[in-house]
Amino acid sequence: MASYCMLCTTGSWKFPLTLGVIGLLIGGLFFLFPDLSLTLVIYLFAVIALLIGIILLVAAVFLAKGSGGFFAVPLILGVIAVILAVYSFLNPESTATFIAIVIGAGCIIAGLIGAFTALFQPAPAIRRALLVAGGFLLAGLGMVILIYLQRSVVLIFQLLGAFLLVAGAVAIIGAVVLWWRGRSCEPCVIDAEFREG
Repeated sequence: MASYCMLCTTGSWKFPLTLGVIGLLIGGLFFLFPDLSLTLVIYLFAVIALLIGIILLVAAVFLAKGSGGFFAVPLILGVIAVILAVYSFLNPESTATFIAIVIGAGCIIAGLIGAFTALFQPAPAIRRALLVAGGFLLAGLGMVILIYLQRSVVLIFQLLGAFLLVAGAVAIIGAVVLWWRGRSCEPCVIDAEFREG
């Protein structure tokens, strides 16, 4: 009983509930409005790159006042980040293509690594076969993304939105279960004796 009640800590359902609601909101936005979501992600990427570039340039200025040539690395990285941010603001379509290329290449690399790693894992044959098939499926998805770049970006956002909707719903259901279990952990009867002595 004590171990069960340790799982039922007060408020443990709030974090999954918050994550679930955020997942549903972002997932709905990605799934229903993939073009708008892509535009928002591109501009958010540009703003973050610009802020990082400015921070690196300021760091380079402070390092330049000291001794040594350590200021060159943040200076170069800062200039690249600022150029990337300006380019993203001016050419969002090209940035979308770049995002699709990165996602496609990442799927291919992760899929192939997963498939070949699964071959050498000490696991049951069925599990290894499923992992290999899943890895090759992910690599195939990456190839499809790279072949159909313009169409695949919107599809990627819709698939990501669907995944976030499902994950958000699962998190909310889990939060409700935790909340329900937390209610049953409250003691209804106190079984104790009090003796003066």
